[in-house]
Amino acid sequence: MTNKPNLFIVGAPKSGSTFLFQTLGEHSDIFFPVIKELNFFSKDSLEKDSYYKDYKTQDLNSYLKGFSKNTGEKYLVDSSVSYFTFDDVPQKIRDFNQDAKIIIITRDPYKRAYSHYLMDKRMGYASGDFSDYLTSEDSFHYNQYVTNSLYYQNSKRYVELFGRKNVLFLRLENLREDMSSLFEFLDIPAIDIDFDKKVNENKAARNIFGRYAQHNRELVQKMKLYLPSQFFELAKLFVYKKEAKSDRISTEDLNLLESLIHDDYEIFKKEFFS
Repeated sequence: MTNKPNLFIVGAPKSGSTFLFQTLGEHSDIFFPVIKELNFFSKDSLEKDSYYKDYKTQDLNSYLKGFSKNTGEKYLVDSSVSYFTFDDVPQKIRDFNQDAKIIIITRDPYKRAYSHYLMDKRMGYASGDFSDYLTSEDSFHYNQYVTNSLYYQNSKRYVELFGRKNVLFLRLENLREDMSSLFEFLDIPAIDIDFDKKVNENKAARNIFGRYAQHNRELVQKMKLYLPSQFFELAKLFVYKKEAKSDRISTEDLNLLESLIHDDYEIFKKEFFS
């Protein structure tokens, strides 16, 4: 029995990776660690640039320890969406396990980018207008909203390194139809999935404890190693409130975003979904 991950869900952020984490975690052939995003292969870039205080596994032994409680499942999964945009990560994963399979889940890139901005705004990481960040190419905000939406640019590195047959593309909007291809891709039995299940809903801090949790995600993730999941479900009711329906992106911002990602998205659709 091995502790070595062989399946990676690498992105895109705000596209449904949490849904996959929660639903596929029920499959008898699939093992997820307690912490969804270990960020081992992206830790150097995150420590340098990220404004999030994410959990980051610092060494290989600690990383593999996260999978030590597997019971011989066919797939051990690292689901870290930070792996999507950093140029050096695909090669690091291949050097670690050249036989790994890759899953890339995407959604409409315009909705994804704006959803990402609204999340950062709720968490206090974005105080400016959306357009401000779309014109700041050297900022981490730009990486989050624009670069993460360049699906072809980010996906082609994985295809080149692992081969097209070892990379599966899923679309959040078509997940009911695409999930059958996932079970075929992994060569495991299909399971019933509740596609109406609400996962990772928009939420805002209800109080100082919620704000602290949002800005100290690494600490919260570490607590999951020692406290039962029921504790966190109850805690959410106390520290978070459901966010009202978000405002729509303005026409001006949409046009600006389109000028940045349209060509890439068209190539992506033609290359991997035509």
